[in-house]
Amino acid sequence: MPNIVILGSLRFDPYIVVVPEKTSAEYHNEAGYTKACERIYPAMAKADMIIVWAPDGIGEHTQRDIDYARSIGKRVFVLKETEEAI
Repeated sequence: MPNIVILGSLRFDPYIVVVPEKTSAEYHNEAGYTKACERIYPAMAKADMIIVWAPDGIGEHTQRDIDYARSIGKRVFVLKETEEAI
């Protein structure tokens, strides 16, 4: 069974299963991102693939995560919502 990491903005924390502890009420900042990296980057290093949940686009921090994953040779798949149902 492959190891998979799912990334996405903390704006979607009801949809992301493992969410780093929020550092303050304003968690969508550099301090919050740095704290999240302590947990997510080691998980990405062990993963066979990275899936990015980006229903409304990719923000700065998620793009940094994608860049990091690619820099260590990980396969990255981006999921976006479409207007059509399949």
